[in-house]
Amino acid sequence: MMNSLKDFRFWICTIGVTLLGLLSGLFTTNAQSYYQQLELPSFAPPGWLFGPVWTILYILMGITFYLIWTHPVREERRTMIPLFVVQFILNFLWSPLFFALQSNLLSVIDITALWIVLIIQQLFYLRHKPIAMWLMGPYFLWVTFAMVLNYSIIILN
Repeated sequence: MMNSLKDFRFWICTIGVTLLGLLSGLFTTNAQSYYQQLELPSFAPPGWLFGPVWTILYILMGITFYLIWTHPVREERRTMIPLFVVQFILNFLWSPLFFALQSNLLSVIDITALWIVLIIQQLFYLRHKPIAMWLMGPYFLWVTFAMVLNYSIIILN
């Protein structure tokens, strides 16, 4: 990993993915007010928690992207990179769907698709790049939690 820190691609991936991920926050300018007006389940976290959690998850995703970008087996990279990009796009779309459009239904469809892609991605990583699976594990767990929360919001509202 020390050699990775000297590789400019590591920093491009880590910083780039983190900044792109946080960019979706531009669509959440009304996030606090919308989130607070919803009927939330008892297990819903406070709104302030989402920013720090997502920042950590995006950093882990950036490191993962570096690992798959530099993965030595080209054929495996051809699967890993598109899977990563698809899940990242689905992740990026969730905030505008939920906060800007205030569409609980579209956001739950999006997060369900994201969860399915993450399962496929995790299984592929397990087989071909286990460290990537472990780095994406917290993200998968958070998305699972967020999906349950999203479904609960639909039921309660």
